[in-house]
Amino acid sequence: MIKKFVAASAVLILAYLALIECKLWFHARHDAKFGKNHAQQEQKETAQRVYSFSFSKYTEDGEKELEIEGDSADIFSKNVGLINVIAKAYAEESPVTITADQGSLDRSTSEILLNRNVVATTENGTRLMTEQLEINPNDKRMETKAETKVKKDNIHIEGIGATSDSQLSKVTFKKNVTVVIQDPDSESQSPTIITSDGPLEVDYKRNLAHFSKNVVAHHAQGTLTADYMDVVYQKDTRRVSKIIARGNVIIVSKEGNKTFSDNAVYLAKEERVILGGDVEAEYRSQESGLGKNF
Repeated sequence: MIKKFVAASAVLILAYLALIECKLWFHARHDAKFGKNHAQQEQKETAQRVYSFSFSKYTEDGEKELEIEGDSADIFSKNVGLINVIAKAYAEESPVTITADQGSLDRSTSEILLNRNVVATTENGTRLMTEQLEINPNDKRMETKAETKVKKDNIHIEGIGATSDSQLSKVTFKKNVTVVIQDPDSESQSPTIITSDGPLEVDYKRNLAHFSKNVVAHHAQGTLTADYMDVVYQKDTRRVSKIIARGNVIIVSKEGNKTFSDNAVYLAKEERVILGGDVEAEYRSQESGLGKNF
């Protein structure tokens, strides 16, 4: 009798545990199914399509710092997706207007990511073109990892990756740099073409470009190579006024004459080259001087 009672109790206990296990499995399936649907529904409720979107950011002094507009926008809890973007970064000297096909605004940080046909233009004529651009208004900085072009007056620059201040007054290209400097008085003359591995730092306020790593300057009168090179150009005439080369400097004239030096300074107005440090020379022709050939 006692054995039958123990056996019956054991069966009831096992049946009760099985029932609890079934209930847990059912609730887990229910939560997984309906929880997912609830998350999707919440996402649909968070997103809101609006047209003619506009956003402005102000400084602590109440001055407008950044303004961004879009033909349409998908508003989420954390960001805003934009179509046909026009952004304006305000600055004391030269405001920058930026256009792009697409963009995204981070609502918490006010950072902006622009994509496709991005063009940034200043009032003084500097123009930056790329396919992707990040704008950080807090640091007053713009950055891209994509191929980038910057044009101003007679100087055209191309490179991979670039950073800039909000005024495009200082632009740094990261690598694979090519600079074309055309004579402003005659487009028929051969331009000066300078290439380097990078980085290249361009200061438009100081009219100075600093090249790094394997710098090669080509001109109709000759070629100059160096580890580093500073190119100074005149603001008014937009002509190159001076080139300062440092480290393993090699100058090859159009006649094939070569000089090797630690550093060199090319004075454009005087058409003269000043060599410094250890200097060596290889001449194929003595008919013309080095200063007139470069």
